[in-house]
Amino acid sequence: MEKLVVKLNEGLVYIAKGITMLMVLLITFDVLGRWIFNQPITGSVELVGFGLSMVIFLSIGYTHLYEEHISIEFLVDKLPEKVRYLIDGVINVVITVLMILIAGSLMWYVSRLYDSGTITGDLGIPIYIMALITVAGSLVFALTSLHLAIKYFGKVGQA
Repeated sequence: MEKLVVKLNEGLVYIAKGITMLMVLLITFDVLGRWIFNQPITGSVELVGFGLSMVIFLSIGYTHLYEEHISIEFLVDKLPEKVRYLIDGVINVVITVLMILIAGSLMWYVSRLYDSGTITGDLGIPIYIMALITVAGSLVFALTSLHLAIKYFGKVGQA
């Protein structure tokens, strides 16, 4: 399971990096076009907004896998190692359940967007496509949390 989780997260984070690079280029050319030619790029705000949401959801699992997120542990650090692993395992189970619920809710939202044919104002991009990408990121995050929960509960038995 670990190899699958690592491969999924690394693949998604490479996509997120590519999207970030495209956003940088888009914003740069938009500013230059507005400044030099007095002509901004149509839809740049929409694309950057979509890009930002994709970057967040596609990279959150990777951040969690390598524990690069911000955490406040001044109370937990004082507990015995076995209790810390137990707390980390429980927290990751809670995260897994919440992310599955969020993914389900997002999938319902994707269905509503698809059925209604909702598109963006400037470029006419179907919004459900971007929402579907957030579902994928949420599910990978849930899988990552489940993997970490199993890992921490395994350490409880070893400590």
